[in-house]
Amino acid sequence: MVNLRWLRWTNSPTSSSMPVPQSKQEQEAASSCFRSKRSHQNVRLLVGLLVLCLSLLVVCVALSILYNTEPNSRPGWRSLLLDYHNISENYLILTKANANLRSDKETLKEHSAQLEEQSKVLNRTSAELMSDNLAWSSKSTKLMEKIVNLTSTNSQLTQEVERLVRNKFQLEEEKRNMSQTIRHLVDSNAQREEEQQQLSEISLLLRDELSQLKEKNRQLSEINNRYEGEAKKRTDCEKVSQSNTVLQEHNQNLQSTLMAQRQKAVEREEQMAAQINSTREALNSLNLYCPVVNHKTKERLCRTCQEGWQLFDSKCYYFSSRMLAWGSSRAWCQTQGGDLLIVNNEDKQNFVLETSRALDQGNTRLWIGLTDAEEEGNWLWVDGRSVTSGLQYWLSRPESGSEPDDWKLNDPLGEDCGHIDINEETKMSWMDASCKTLYQWICEKTV
Repeated sequence: MVNLRWLRWTNSPTSSSMPVPQSKQEQEAASSCFRSKRSHQNVRLLVGLLVLCLSLLVVCVALSILYNTEPNSRPGWRSLLLDYHNISENYLILTKANANLRSDKETLKEHSAQLEEQSKVLNRTSAELMSDNLAWSSKSTKLMEKIVNLTSTNSQLTQEVERLVRNKFQLEEEKRNMSQTIRHLVDSNAQREEEQQQLSEISLLLRDELSQLKEKNRQLSEINNRYEGEAKKRTDCEKVSQSNTVLQEHNQNLQSTLMAQRQKAVEREEQMAAQINSTREALNSLNLYCPVVNHKTKERLCRTCQEGWQLFDSKCYYFSSRMLAWGSSRAWCQTQGGDLLIVNNEDKQNFVLETSRALDQGNTRLWIGLTDAEEEGNWLWVDGRSVTSGLQYWLSRPESGSEPDDWKLNDPLGEDCGHIDINEETKMSWMDASCKTLYQWICEKTV
C-alpha cells in the first residue's frame, strides 16, 4: 500500500509558524521567498504525480499479465486486487489533491498579484511620506528660526516697553509740575493785573493831587504877589513877609512830598512793568508749550517739546532743514534756549543717525557742537567739556585716512568744526570741516 505521508502539507497550504513581517522590506522579502518556495514545491509535486502515474500504469500492466498467465492462483490475486483498488483510490485522492493544488496555485497567484499591487502602493506611500517628512523638517527648521527671531524681537520690545513706561512716568510727573506751574502763573498773572489796576488808580490820584498842589501853588503865588504889592502901602510888611515865608516853606514841603510820592510811584510802576514782562514771557512760554485748544473753556494741551522739536531721553532736539555756517547755527540754537548737539552716549548717537536718515531733508551733513578752534587737535564740546577717548565716533576710511584730518585745500585756516555725515552706513560718522561751510544743524535743549 502506497505511503502518502509526504502529501500532508496539502491539508495546510500556508504555514502557521511563518513569522509575520513588520516592515515593507520584510514583507517584500517574505513574499518573494514564499513565491519561490511554492513554485519549487509545485514542480516537485507535478514530477511526483507523473512518476506515480507511470508506476500505477506499470503495475496494472503487470497485474493483467499475471492474471492471464496464472488463473489458478486466486488467493494472491485478491490481495493484488485490493492493492489495485487502494492504488486507484489513492490515484483519485492524488487527482483531487492535484486539482486542489492547482486551485491553490491560482489563489496564490491572485494573492501574489495583490501583494505586488500593495507593495507598489506601499512604495509610493513611502516615497510620499519621505517627501512629506523632508518638507516638514524644512518647515520645522524655518519655524525654529522664526521662533528665535521672534524671541529676540520680543526681548527688544520688552526693553522698549520698559523704557516707554519710564518715559511715561517722567512725562506724567513733568505734566503735573507743568500744571502746578500753570496754576501758579495764572494766579500770579491775576495778582499782577490787580496790582497794575491799583497802581493805575494810585497814579490817577497822584496826578489829581499834583494838579491840586499846582493850583494851590499858583494861588499862593498870586497871594504872594498881591501881598508884596500891598506891603508897600501897608505898615505890616514884616507880617506879610513872615506869612509869605511860611507859605513858601509849606509849598516846598508839598513839592518834596509830591516828588517822593511820584518817585515811589515810578519805582513801583517799573517793578510792575518788570513783573508784567516776566509774566508775559511766562505766558508766551505757556502758549508755546501749552497752547489753548478750546477758546471757550480756555482748555490747554501741554507738550514737552515745542512744535518742530523731538523728545528723546528728557531732552528736545531740532533737526534743521536750512543751511548755515557753524557759528550761525549755534547762535540760532541759543536764541531758542538751547545749543548745538552734544553726543555723550551711544544711544544718542544712534537716535541722531536714525532720525536724520528718516527725515532725509536733502543734505547728508549736519553741524554738531564740536570744535577745536581754540587749540588745534583739542576737540571740545560747546559746554567746554573735552571729547573723551572712550566715546568718539570719528569716520575712518582705510583707503583715504581717518577723520579729523584738518584739510586746508578749501580753507587755509583748516577744518575746526565738527559735523556728522548720515550717508555713512556706520555709527562712526563724525567729520571735521571748515566752520564757514553751510550745513544743516542739530539743536539740543533741556525739556
